[in-house]
Amino acid sequence: MNKTFPGMLEHYVVSYVKGEAGMSSETLRAYYSAIEQYVVWLKETRSIGIEDIDVTHFSKENMKSFLSYIEIERRVSVATRNLRRAALVAFLAFASEVNPLYANAYIDAKKIKNKNATKPKKHFLTIEEYQALLESIDISTKAGFKHYILIHVMYDTAARVDETVRMNMEDFSFGKENSVVIFGKGSKYRRIYLTKHTVKLIKEYIQKFNLENGAMFKNRCGNRISDSGIDYILKKYAETALEKQKTLESKKVSPHILRRSKATHMLLNGASLPVIQRFLGHESIQTTEAYLDTGSEAMSIAVEEAGKLIFKDAPEETVSSWKDPDILRRLKGMVK
Repeated sequence: MNKTFPGMLEHYVVSYVKGEAGMSSETLRAYYSAIEQYVVWLKETRSIGIEDIDVTHFSKENMKSFLSYIEIERRVSVATRNLRRAALVAFLAFASEVNPLYANAYIDAKKIKNKNATKPKKHFLTIEEYQALLESIDISTKAGFKHYILIHVMYDTAARVDETVRMNMEDFSFGKENSVVIFGKGSKYRRIYLTKHTVKLIKEYIQKFNLENGAMFKNRCGNRISDSGIDYILKKYAETALEKQKTLESKKVSPHILRRSKATHMLLNGASLPVIQRFLGHESIQTTEAYLDTGSEAMSIAVEEAGKLIFKDAPEETVSSWKDPDILRRLKGMVK
């Protein structure tokens, strides 16, 4: 492997992150964006092209200046600033194993402290808000019907956005066992059992569009849908649903909110934390507790309202030469 910076960066993106480190596609995209931003920053502020970058450009002073720049000039959140730092540390950890000259840069990066960030609110949709989202979709159109199935399946399986993107027709089983096998975080599989209503909708979807194999969800061009495509679809219908369900104005409707909403609704319906943990594919029950934020005010209100209702009703790849003037563009394409 080429041990120059461009060579290591390409190996990091193409082979290491997914194959050896087992990071998710979402993590890879976030980490790559940080490194790309650092490379662009070096170019704009230090006039250093990617082909000239070496270990000396990863000084503690440079990295701290970069983090200050994105926080002050680019106005990113503290959480994003901390994520960019984590990405630099992760890359330099890899680089130090490949090229020992990067060992000190890795140590310096670790010494840069995270900033205390305001704990983000862990939003979830109420049943009424979720229903309003579905009701905003015109299922009489082909596109509307596809979007309805997409959102419903994401909610019912609590799949992460990258897990949804990877779903194939072959992953679904119908008959004695109505389920879908999801390839998730850490390259692990989990089986999610489907409700009868979901199975009925999926079968109608398969028949309507003559689906046999390959990607479960596609875009208008017939290619596998992307996470940004899913995000666009959700925000589009959330905006329409807002006309009838004003409480959505305070919610950031995203692919992830469907996952948290499903888990929250399961909890409110009496599912135990261990069951929800397995359903979500979490490594530990502590992760599930933190994920649901069971001590939050929003959760307390939701539990109270639910109680009222109850009582009322009694991959190693070959790395090409780094001598590619468009290496950033090419590598960026690999992390989509």
